[in-house]
Amino acid sequence: MRRATAADAAAIALLSPEVPPPSRESADRAAFVIEGEDGLLGVLDLRQAPGTVLVEHLAVASGPEGGDAMATLLAFAETVARNIGLREVRLQPDALPAGTAPPHRYRGGARRVSTGKVARALAHLEAVGVPLLRDGSAGLDQTLYFRGVWAAMAVLIGFGSISIAVFSGGDVTLFHIVVPALICALCSIFALWQIVLIAAAGRRAGRTFARLATFAAAVAAVLGIAALVEDRAIPAVDELWAIYGGDRELGDLSVTVSADGTTLNVAGSYGTGSEDAVRRALLQNRSIRRVVLSGPGGRIGAAYEINRLIHARRLATHVETGCASACTIAFLGGTDRTISPTGRLGFHQGGFPGMSANDMFESNRDMRRFLIASGVTPAFAQRVIDTPHDEIWTPTPQELLAGRVITRLNR
Repeated sequence: MRRATAADAAAIALLSPEVPPPSRESADRAAFVIEGEDGLLGVLDLRQAPGTVLVEHLAVASGPEGGDAMATLLAFAETVARNIGLREVRLQPDALPAGTAPPHRYRGGARRVSTGKVARALAHLEAVGVPLLRDGSAGLDQTLYFRGVWAAMAVLIGFGSISIAVFSGGDVTLFHIVVPALICALCSIFALWQIVLIAAAGRRAGRTFARLATFAAAVAAVLGIAALVEDRAIPAVDELWAIYGGDRELGDLSVTVSADGTTLNVAGSYGTGSEDAVRRALLQNRSIRRVVLSGPGGRIGAAYEINRLIHARRLATHVETGCASACTIAFLGGTDRTISPTGRLGFHQGGFPGMSANDMFESNRDMRRFLIASGVTPAFAQRVIDTPHDEIWTPTPQELLAGRVITRLNR
């Protein structure tokens, strides 16, 4: 979009002979044109009148590009009105070529111009040929720049909302599930639609290579977003839903007290609220001096709480068979930590379905600090954090002793 000059007179006459030759001498009238690859796509003849901007003439090339150019030119007229402080754009009776129906918003011959910030932004996008939700008249390079940025921002916002829900802390409510899932879905749809509009701009480019390259890039982008939804959003939302539902699959924790009342046996996986059973047992049995742990792990939040309960009572911890993942967090709460000759401890970094190692960086950094604060050597703590969340590192008893994870090995 640019202001017409005298050099455009011949091309303008082909679109609309009624448009007077462009002149920069008039203070209240000007013509503007949209250029295409093969010539002018449209011309807009504007005149300022009291309280309104008059569209004296508007003509566009035939074909789909002409329809896009008309919308762009009218949006530009609205921008002009807004910038000079007027609130109306009016079509003159013979502004459009014979047989051309005015756009729906100009059915009455005029349109009120909104001056709000959102309206200004949308009008600007229309004026530069890149409307937010439909194909415009801008070239492929400009369309790719605008819509590529919008699609990337939508993906970041959508999947970022999932990450925020995962790491928000506190109890998981229905809000933590529904709102991020809805945001992610809407942002993904918006991003996919922008990719479709980029492909449409590629078709308008006219060059075979540009059309094919744009189509191939669009297909790759669509597949990439679909993969993100499948690999990140769906697993994370499913896991949040499981937590909200009470972790039925992880609710097998068994908490029992020995006959003499001095040993608390905690076996099984940790689900949401599992620490409550341990808390009740400790409150009801003041003679407990040792906690025997076993299990494959579970929710790390519950493990941290069990760790605090054990540490607050200054109890000893012991592993007779196997204790892995979150179970080891609870084990580190003991003031005297031991394992039997057949006991095994399994470690790995923290993880959450759908979250990458980068997403878990701060969480695992906090885990490393926790391990060191529990008396574990920095080298051992780093080895734990370096072990992927879908693997288990099982140190030897000698490594556990050297890493100060256990105080001694029971014979």
